[in-house]
Amino acid sequence: MKHLLKISSRYLFTAILLLLCTLLLNVFFYIICGFQIMRITNRTISHIRIVAEELDTAGGQIILSDAGYDYLNQHYVWAMLLNDQGQVIWNWQLPDPLNHPYTAREIAVFSKWYLEDYPVTERITDFGLLVTAQEKDSVWKYNVSDSTRVIRFIAHMIPITMGFNLILILLIVFYLSFRFYHSLQTLEKGILDLSEQRTIHLPEKGTTELLARQLNRTSDILTRQKEQLKRRDDSRAAWIRGISHDIRTPLSLIMGYAGDLKEDPSLSVEQQRLAGIMEQQSLQIKRLIEDLNLTSRLEYEMQPLRSTGFKPSRLLRTIISDLYNRGISGLHAIDLYIDPDVEQITLTGDVSLLTRAFSNLIGNSIRHNPDGCLVTVTAYPQDQNEVCFQISDDGCGIPDMVIRTLTGALPDTEKAPHIMGLRIAWQVFRAHGWNMIFSDSHTIHILTKK
Repeated sequence: MKHLLKISSRYLFTAILLLLCTLLLNVFFYIICGFQIMRITNRTISHIRIVAEELDTAGGQIILSDAGYDYLNQHYVWAMLLNDQGQVIWNWQLPDPLNHPYTAREIAVFSKWYLEDYPVTERITDFGLLVTAQEKDSVWKYNVSDSTRVIRFIAHMIPITMGFNLILILLIVFYLSFRFYHSLQTLEKGILDLSEQRTIHLPEKGTTELLARQLNRTSDILTRQKEQLKRRDDSRAAWIRGISHDIRTPLSLIMGYAGDLKEDPSLSVEQQRLAGIMEQQSLQIKRLIEDLNLTSRLEYEMQPLRSTGFKPSRLLRTIISDLYNRGISGLHAIDLYIDPDVEQITLTGDVSLLTRAFSNLIGNSIRHNPDGCLVTVTAYPQDQNEVCFQISDDGCGIPDMVIRTLTGALPDTEKAPHIMGLRIAWQVFRAHGWNMIFSDSHTIHILTKK
């Protein structure tokens, strides 16, 4: 599940990175906003300061320079100057309803709030209190005051609150990551079960709903195909058993009558020879039927292995002796070489099946080379308590199409070459966990360890 942890870790890292980037952007945004607010506030204060600096007296009258009037035109809608008694001693575009003396109470109110909905700014000058006004609804004013203890508490709570928010967000991210990991874990288990040909039914919900649905559909399709293949294989095995049983009785009769005719002295020599050929061909049919049954059982793993310990050197000598005892033509010879170290090795396997397999391989070399050949059988040790068998001949060799069909490189169709003997040997060795290798068309290696 390492790849799931990797996906989950990447998902978690991405979420945390996005979170940190969001926090940094927020901090950067608030800093910019703060500086902007401070800049605007300082600009407003700077404007009224410039206006105040342009005030002067001439002939006992308050006057304002042209630069001062320019600033007023650019930033304000009216202005006035109050003396200590609250009387208006100078004004600029002051509305008539506002041109009256002001009490200390009225001055205190509009210095904190608004004057008739006008946002006003005040500055003390050498001539009195300068009041400037901006357009209505252009500035928001709010007076805030609190104890320093509360301010300190708020200052301490800000980082605590941010830390709490960060922890809460991390918990949410971890929770989402865990759910995502759990969903992927369920998918992985389903894929593993599917690869082992087990039926699955995953919950179709969450972020992996579509994937789970596809896996469930795939599982249903594979289950139906498996059932169809099993019915087909059962029918095939039953058909082979039935055909073998039906052929066995008439074949036994043919073999019996052919044997009697071969020994009948009343028949001519030619008739006895033909009867002998009939008997041999009947035996060949019998062996083919036995091979068909055996390869069917091996293919569907219905042939139990009766494993016992045996000496491979003794097994080879017995097989070759039996071949000579049954009679081989003078054109054929079998050369056996067994490494001395092999004499001490004991293997485990089904001796009857292994005898059949080795006999088929050696017999193939003899049958497919009617003009004669030398068959060489060699056994030498490999690793510890393992043996490598080698069977080769100097005859015509095994056709490439046969080798490719047996190894699966070509499909085994009706047009495929007859490979029953080789197929049985291949299946027997595979059932024992051995490996059969074609080094070339004349040489076969059988390794007792894959």
